[in-house]
Amino acid sequence: MVIKFFILLVLVAALTACEGLYEDDGIPRIRTQADVVAYNATVVADNDKLVCSRERVIGTNIPQFNCMTVRQRVRMQEEAQQDAGFLSRTLNVGTGGNAPQ
Repeated sequence: MVIKFFILLVLVAALTACEGLYEDDGIPRIRTQADVVAYNATVVADNDKLVCSRERVIGTNIPQFNCMTVRQRVRMQEEAQQDAGFLSRTLNVGTGGNAPQ
């Protein structure tokens, strides 16, 4: 009986530790569209509103509910455009015959 209790205690501690690994931006855990609507009702600025989508994660058939603020999505898009521009410039340098060695 003591061993079963100890195993249960270890399992609960492990699950609690895993939950703590998630990043916390001051936004409560969002699991449903109703949570999104409720959160967005508390936010004044449009850039702080959440936009969520269900996405399939590689290796599982269970879709994951991913949420980002409008500000985060814009920043991610800008960074992707900068990365694409950098790659484009880098590849163009390599095609001109004067690639860095």
